Amino acid sequence: MKLYSISDNYISYLREEFPRVFSNKEDVRIHTRKYLGVVISMNNYNYYIPLSSPKIEHDYIDIDGKKVIRKSSLIVIRIVSDEPKGKELKGTLQIGTMIPVPYSELIEYDIDSEADFNYKNLVWKEMQFIRKNEKLIIKNAKLLYNKKSAGSEEKIVKNCLDFKAVEKRCDSWEEQKR
Repeated sequence: MKLYSISDNYISYLREEFPRVFSNKEDVRIHTRKYLGVVISMNNYNYYIPLSSPKIEHDYIDIDGKKVIRKSSLIVIRIVSDEPKGKELKGTLQIGTMIPVPYSELIEYDIDSEADFNYKNLVWKEMQFIRKNEKLIIKNAKLLYNKKSAGSEEKIVKNCLDFKAVEKRCDSWEEQKR
């Protein structure tokens, strides 16, 4: 698996109809950094699964006064690294907000050219986790996609993006580009 970002124009296009699609934050991004994610092939589309930074309110629970990393779920895989001080949450893969992306709008991210050493180190650790857990990522993405497509009433599934509707928007983008 490789890391990618997505063109600003395509993200803006999707967000017109689907505001829950992660924003590239064109106006507030630090340096040239955009959201990164991994891409899997599913239902004849390149599905982009965005990475996200850890958030105390979503990724930790309080157990006996101590913050503990939540377990991964069908819609969120938590990227955990073994560090000298113990397990550390590095980021998350947001399967519930994965989107289909035309190949022309994917921009491969070159970790080696990253100038920020701390960020580069973080991304390397995330990639180690992603490669080690590639089968789980693909399995969860396909399972969620199938449940959502079948109209599952499960709360976590209902709150995900409507993948079929986003696919139609993706198809419209490609038609406009031809």
